[in-house]
Amino acid sequence: MRASKRGPGRERTSGTVVLREAGGLAVLLMALFMAQPSFAQKLYAYEPLMMDPYSTIYVNDGSCSAGKVLKVQGAPRNQRRKKSCVPMSDLQGVPRSGAAK
Repeated sequence: MRASKRGPGRERTSGTVVLREAGGLAVLLMALFMAQPSFAQKLYAYEPLMMDPYSTIYVNDGSCSAGKVLKVQGAPRNQRRKKSCVPMSDLQGVPRSGAAK
């Protein structure tokens, strides 16, 4: 009849499990909120022919000086794309080509 006895320790154990699960959920939510949108960006080796209007990509094709990449912003019809060279240090969340995975 051991299973029928309830001691003060049993209630704490179930409460501890609930707190541990809630803590894990809180850590997961904090990690998701801290993730920056730039993590989804990619460093391209060449400039694509088609781009969505107003989208921004980064291209490392050697057209900029050392330590810089080409920032290309898409444009609507009949307008030119905006291109500028930006330092590689500005792209903290963008994975670099040749980086270890």
